[in-house]
Amino acid sequence: MLVTILSGVLLARGLGAEGRGQYIAITMWTNLLYWALSFGVYQTVLYYWKSYQSTKKIIFTTLLLYSVFFCCIAVIIAQFLIVPLVMSDYSSEIKLAGRIYFIGIIYAAFTDVLMASLAGEEDFKFSNYIRMALPVMTTICMTALFLTDNFNILSGLYVSFAIWSVIFLLNIRKIIQKNMIGTQVDWRLMISAFKYGSKSHGGSVAGLASLNSTQMMLSVFLHPSVLGIYSTAQSSISPLNTVATTIGITLQPMLTAEERSVIHLRAMKVVRKSILIMGTCSFILAILLPVGIPFIYGAEFIGAVIPALIMLPSLMLNSVSNTYKNALNGIGRTLINTKTEFIVLVFTVGLLLLFLDNWQLIGAAIVTTIASIIRLSVYYYGYNKHISNFNISLMLPRREDIVDVHTLFTTIWNKKLGKKVVAKDSA
Repeated sequence: MLVTILSGVLLARGLGAEGRGQYIAITMWTNLLYWALSFGVYQTVLYYWKSYQSTKKIIFTTLLLYSVFFCCIAVIIAQFLIVPLVMSDYSSEIKLAGRIYFIGIIYAAFTDVLMASLAGEEDFKFSNYIRMALPVMTTICMTALFLTDNFNILSGLYVSFAIWSVIFLLNIRKIIQKNMIGTQVDWRLMISAFKYGSKSHGGSVAGLASLNSTQMMLSVFLHPSVLGIYSTAQSSISPLNTVATTIGITLQPMLTAEERSVIHLRAMKVVRKSILIMGTCSFILAILLPVGIPFIYGAEFIGAVIPALIMLPSLMLNSVSNTYKNALNGIGRTLINTKTEFIVLVFTVGLLLLFLDNWQLIGAAIVTTIASIIRLSVYYYGYNKHISNFNISLMLPRREDIVDVHTLFTTIWNKKLGKKVVAKDSA
């Protein structure tokens, strides 16, 4: 979280609204294209690594070739569609840097196939190192550029691509060391992998598209500065995502049970605690945002305050939606994920086409919150249909929920305080 916040501050302070918008557009489309056309290669490699009857070298070579092929298609789409569509008003230097940055999509294929193969062997040391090294190295280099007054969109893109290239070389070295690549390709495995990935990855693509549809539309139709301010508004409320993730990690395992009545009782507890915790944190953050955004990101981003305040409720709504989604997934209703995100995507795009012309940044923020309401409504309907038809009043926090949350935070605080005391005593 700290790395993400620091990166957001560097992009805002170093690039300004327009530069940040251009940088976000290029990096966002890179990630979207890879995610859409990788067909969930990490999960695919994991599946076939243990289930397919062939040598590991043939499996690795086949799936690496399979992934690189689709990543090359993604690069071609980026070069001939995204660059003219999104970057038409960018300078020639930025366009060139963007074209070079898009090539890094191919590097990602090597990383995911290698990491999945190592995970299949239960070897996580190298993968964990790479996962930590990439964001940390990028942030360190950008901080150094910022402190020496050399940070701009060109240096940011080229440094990021250079770090990707270093990671790529480390991956190649690891592949050679473990003698993982050969010359034989199993075409039957490649076709099977495509079928498997297409079926399992559709929901993920729909989900990613619905979550990023606002930024995608902003990058295409409006000035880059609008995307820069919008992304700053998102960054300013991102600490709440950490809270939501923590709630999910600690409470969502409760939602796997055989009896639907048990799932319902547990889900209601999770929902009430989520509303209580996220609501309290949102209230505190809403008080801090009007001062915090211009102070942390710069006066140029004062326009991000109102959009951030408008989008604050969406994080709590999404947290509740995730509870219903996980409860439904726990009883085997996984197809609802794809259906929900597709519905949200259609509504989001339609609403953006209506709102963007006249309302622009404010309209984008409003649509983001409306999309969260739609997502919650669909999951709520599915939950009522398949698990329990309940009164909405059961979602409202009760006195015992307040006591439970207070006890939880008190316990965490006392544990941390105890560790500090022990550390001081031992010193």
